[in-house]
Amino acid sequence: MKPKPLSVFKPVRLIFVGGFLGSGKTTALAAIARRLIDQGSRVGIITNDQTENLVDTLIARRLLSELGVPVEEVVKGCFCCKFDELIDHMEKILAHKPDFLLGEPVGSCTDFVAAVANPIKIHYRDAFRFAPFSTLVDPDRAKGILFSEDDTGFPEEVTYLFSKQLEEADVIVLNKADLIEDGERMQLLKELGRRFGKKTYLSVSAREGQGMDLWLDVLLSHRPSAGTVLAEIDYDRYARAEAVLGWLNGAVHLKAPVPFDGIRFLLALLEDLQRDFKERNTEIGHLKCVLTSGGKAAWANLTRLAGTPTVGGDGIADLKQASLILNARVRMEPDDLSSAVKGALERVSKDQGIDFRVDDLQCFSPAYPEPPYLIREPVD
Repeated sequence: MKPKPLSVFKPVRLIFVGGFLGSGKTTALAAIARRLIDQGSRVGIITNDQTENLVDTLIARRLLSELGVPVEEVVKGCFCCKFDELIDHMEKILAHKPDFLLGEPVGSCTDFVAAVANPIKIHYRDAFRFAPFSTLVDPDRAKGILFSEDDTGFPEEVTYLFSKQLEEADVIVLNKADLIEDGERMQLLKELGRRFGKKTYLSVSAREGQGMDLWLDVLLSHRPSAGTVLAEIDYDRYARAEAVLGWLNGAVHLKAPVPFDGIRFLLALLEDLQRDFKERNTEIGHLKCVLTSGGKAAWANLTRLAGTPTVGGDGIADLKQASLILNARVRMEPDDLSSAVKGALERVSKDQGIDFRVDDLQCFSPAYPEPPYLIREPVD
C-alpha cells in the first residue's frame, strides 16, 4: 500500500517534537513557532490525540491565533497508527504555503522514526525536509521514571516506553529548567547523556523562553535527520504501557446565575481530582483543562500526583457561562476515571453555584498500536 501523492509549492521543513505526557510539547511548539514567525517564516502546526476534544489544540490556537497560524489535529490514534490521516492534515496546512510544519505526537507515542519519519522520507522525498527529532523531558518525570528517585506509581512498561522515546531522539531537551536548581539540572543532563549516549542535550524553559533560541539554532543548523531508528521494540510492552492509563476527553458547558471566576473554577477542579486520586493511590500522567468564553481562554495543568497545578492564558472572571474541555490521563480503569471526573464536576460546581452540562465525554484505554508503515532501515 502506497500513501497518497502530494503536490507542494516548495519543500517544507518538518519539526516534530515528542515527549511523554506533561512534558510541555504544546507550549514549546508555540514558542518555536513564534520565533520562526519573527524571522519572517510561515508556520503550521499539527497536534495529536487518541480522541476528540483536545486541550492542546485549543491552547495552540489561542497562543498563535493573532499570528494566523493554521492548526490541525489528528485524533483517534497516534501519528504512527494514523499515518494517512496525518498526511491529509499536512496537506491542509500545505495550502497555506508554510516554510515550516511543526507537529507533536501524542504523549504515549514511540517508534516515531520507523512509523512516520522514514515513510515520509521515502514517499515524500521532494516535499519535506526533516529537522532533527527532539524529545522533551520533564525533570520530575525523568527523576522518577528513569532514575527511580521516587515511586512513580507506574509499572515497568511505562519506564520502557519513556526510555524508547528518548532512545530515538536526535536532541534530548530537558524542559522546565526554571523549576529546578542549576546543579540539579546539570546532574540530570549528565545522567541522561550517560544513559542515552551520543546525542545533543539541551535544557530550556519553554514557558519562560530560557534556552529556546539555542534549541531553534540546533533545529535549523544541524544536518537533517529525524531521529534514530529503534533497532527493536516490544509492541506488547508498548501497548501495556498505553493501556495502563485511562484516557478521558470531555466537553462541558458551564452556566451560573451570578458571575464566577474561571481560574478559581479550574484550580478547584484540579485540586478536587488530585485529592481523589491520592485517596485511590493512583498516578497522573497528565491532567489539563481549558475554559473558553467571549473569545478568551484560560487553562490549568497538573502533570503528576505530587505536583502543583499551574495556570496560563487569560484571566477570565465575571463569567456567567463558559465552555470547558478536560483531558485526563490517569492510571485508572476508564469507568472509574469517568466516575471520578463526574464527581469532581458535581462537587466543584455545587460549591461555586454553577450549573454544568456534559456535552461529550469519552473515556477508554488506547487500542493496540498497529502502524500501517514500519521501515527500520536507516533512510537518508
